[in-house]
Amino acid sequence: MSHIVVIRSYKPGDEINCKELIKAGIMSSLNTTFFGIVFKELTFQLMILFAAIMFIFFGLPLTVCVLVIPLVIFLVYVGTYIGFTAKAMEVNEEISNIPRVYMSNAFSCFWVAEAFESYIMTHNPKNTHYTVMTEQQFRDSNIDISSQVKRIVGTVALCKSYRLDKGAWIKRLYVHQQYKRKGIASCLINVAVQFAIDQGYSCTNLVSSEYTEGGRELCLKKGFELQQIYHKPILGSLITILMCELTYQIKPGGDDYVPAAYSKSMLNQ
Repeated sequence: MSHIVVIRSYKPGDEINCKELIKAGIMSSLNTTFFGIVFKELTFQLMILFAAIMFIFFGLPLTVCVLVIPLVIFLVYVGTYIGFTAKAMEVNEEISNIPRVYMSNAFSCFWVAEAFESYIMTHNPKNTHYTVMTEQQFRDSNIDISSQVKRIVGTVALCKSYRLDKGAWIKRLYVHQQYKRKGIASCLINVAVQFAIDQGYSCTNLVSSEYTEGGRELCLKKGFELQQIYHKPILGSLITILMCELTYQIKPGGDDYVPAAYSKSMLNQ
C-alpha cells in the first residue's frame, strides 16, 4: 500500500510540530529573498552612493571604496535575516494560540496534513508516492495504520477578514520541503476554500511574496485572481519585497452561487 497523507482539523498536541514546520517554511525563503533583494536596482544604487560618498567626501582611495560592495551585501543579509526572524517569532506566538485564534468559532479553522509512513522509512519522501485524502475520505477507507507512524508535513488556516466584506483569509499555507509537489498544498487549499463556501463567505484571499512563485501559480490555476500588488517592508523602507494578494470570488453573483471549480467533487482530486 502506498503511503498516505490525511488533511485533518487541528487537535491539541499539534502545536510543537506545527511551530517547527511553519518556522522552517518561513526561513526556507530567506536565501531566495536575500538574493532577490541583492540584485535589485536599489541595492546597486546604494552601493554606488556609499562608494561615491567615501571617495568624494572622505577622500578614500577607490580600492577602499570598492569594499562598500560586500558591506552593503552583508547589511542586506542581516536586515533580511532580522525581518524573517521577527516574522517567525510573530507567527510562533500565533501558533501557540491556535485554539483561541482559529478554533474558537465556527467561521475559522486550522488544518494539518499528516503523513502516515512505515516505522522504518527506507525511501526518501521526495521519491515516495503519497495518496492525499481528506479526513472523511480516510474514515470511509478503513485503511489499517496500526503499523505506521504519523508526521505533520503541512498546514493551512482560514479566518474571517475584518477588511473584506464577508471575506476570509487563507493563512499559514506551508508544506515540508521533502513533501512538496505531491498534491498536498493543492488539497490543503481545496479544504480551506470548501470551508469558506460552507460558511457562506463571499470570497477568500491569500498573500504570497514575489519569491514564492510556486504557490502563487498553484492558486492561479485553481481560479484565484490577482487582486493587488504592494511592497512590504522587511527592514523599514530600505528593504522591501513585492507582495501579491490573490482572491477567489465565491459569490460574485448572489448568495446562492457556488463555483463549479470548488464543488464537493474537487476534494477528491
